[in-house]
Amino acid sequence: MKNSRISRFIIGLLACIAIGGAAFLIFWNVQAEEVMPEIDQAKLMDSNRTWIKTSTSIAIEPNLVVPIKGDNTVTSIANNGDLILDTTNKTVLTKMAKVDSKYREMDRFRIRIFANKVSTVMNPATFQYTHDKVDGFLTSYSILNGTLEKVAGKGFNLTTTVGTPLQVNEKLETDYSSRLAEKIAPVLGINAKISSQYLEDEFNIEAGEQVIAYPRQLHYQFSAEKTSLVFFKGDSDEEIEQPVGLEYVIKK
Repeated sequence: MKNSRISRFIIGLLACIAIGGAAFLIFWNVQAEEVMPEIDQAKLMDSNRTWIKTSTSIAIEPNLVVPIKGDNTVTSIANNGDLILDTTNKTVLTKMAKVDSKYREMDRFRIRIFANKVSTVMNPATFQYTHDKVDGFLTSYSILNGTLEKVAGKGFNLTTTVGTPLQVNEKLETDYSSRLAEKIAPVLGINAKISSQYLEDEFNIEAGEQVIAYPRQLHYQFSAEKTSLVFFKGDSDEEIEQPVGLEYVIKK
């Protein structure tokens, strides 16, 4: 009789542990798969228009900025909120050519930035990594320190047809240095489940113009820390390259 009670107690205890564990796993999975909040589109567009009103320049490279206002320069907000700058300003183009050889003999420069990335690209302040962390099952991930660079990826030619607008529909990929980088991406406001994004654009070109496109990217370099079971810690150097738009170098 006593053994029977002990057996029932053990079975009950194991059942409680199993139910508690299942409930914890369900809660963790819900938390882990929680959809990142969407930004109100109207507020996003108003915010992006503000950058134009304040005449903030676009940082193309560490020592190169492109003003969004000036002669022969048109800057606008697309219907989906993307920021578009298109310039043939000779002074600006000459300055760009002196900084980077890829801009030499350029007759026109155009850039389109994803609506939800305009604020990050335009903000001239030094990027500050947060001390937030991502909690997983018995494991948490955080960023210790790092840097952010606004860079251009590898260029590619776009096929043009005389007499018709150039239509662009490019798939831009987010690259992670490791699985750990993907795990920690939410700390940077990056949804790792969205591995790529399409950029659609359309603009007129003149006869004889050649167009080379360069993906605009945010290059995050940081030291990541992984903590397991509260006290097991390890860190590694990680990188994430996230696309934020396209720039076009147009030459005749």
